[in-house]
Amino acid sequence: MSYTIITHDGKAHMDELLGSALLALHLGEAPEQLDRIPPQEAADRVASGEIPENTYFIDCGLVLDKERGLFDHHQDRSLDSAALLIFNEFFPSMKNTELHDYIKLVSKVDTKGAMSLNDFHLVGESRDYFSFGQGVLLTTFQNNPMLVLKIFIAGLDDKISFEKLKQKAADWLEAPGNMEILEINNVKVIRYLEKAPSELVSPLRSVISKIADARNITAILSFDDKQPDVLTLFRTNFGHNSIDFSKSRPSNEVFNHKGGFLMKFIPSNDKEWIRLIKESL
Repeated sequence: MSYTIITHDGKAHMDELLGSALLALHLGEAPEQLDRIPPQEAADRVASGEIPENTYFIDCGLVLDKERGLFDHHQDRSLDSAALLIFNEFFPSMKNTELHDYIKLVSKVDTKGAMSLNDFHLVGESRDYFSFGQGVLLTTFQNNPMLVLKIFIAGLDDKISFEKLKQKAADWLEAPGNMEILEINNVKVIRYLEKAPSELVSPLRSVISKIADARNITAILSFDDKQPDVLTLFRTNFGHNSIDFSKSRPSNEVFNHKGGFLMKFIPSNDKEWIRLIKESL
């Protein structure tokens, strides 16, 4: 289906960029045209009913009417931003995912300003580091919107696919006999009991990371992705200051990072990993 997206001109924001990419994913293809026009011109067109067929107004137009393809929030301070309005309308299955959390964050900044962020005054160097790339993309979007939009469509498509795999990974973890949490010398360790299917290895890392943060996990024992007889021990963010695997010596060492956060070994018995944990504390 050939269609057009209209958004506001001037300074670009993540809201209209994300909203346009989400709409394109919902429709199954990129728009034939993306026009950035003055906000008042967009509002006048909508008010006069000058909305061509298969045309969507995103973050401009001063009207929210999902049936007519109008997604603006500036007319009502209580509304979510355009990207979140589009996400809630077309991606209900992605609710409570990491993607949903990010779009809610974009909406918060877009509707309430960056000062509304809890850590706004605490973030300095890291904000400068991560915001540079975003700034480049948004500036390019102002001059070449279709180029950046296609990049975001591809990226969001991958992200949505990954979120679906994360749900499968979470279901796999909850199945009896696949994972357990143990306490060794007063530290908590996640232990994989079974090797996960290859397609779930990467999403499992993301799911496990959240579990580790929520439950104060110090280390994780898992299987090596490519070598079935090799086990890996790696520390979590929580365990950064309490465990150092470079202090331990497995019987059959494959790799031991000098930074102390990752070890690979071929176990000599079922209990060797417990000794390694204790030696590393």
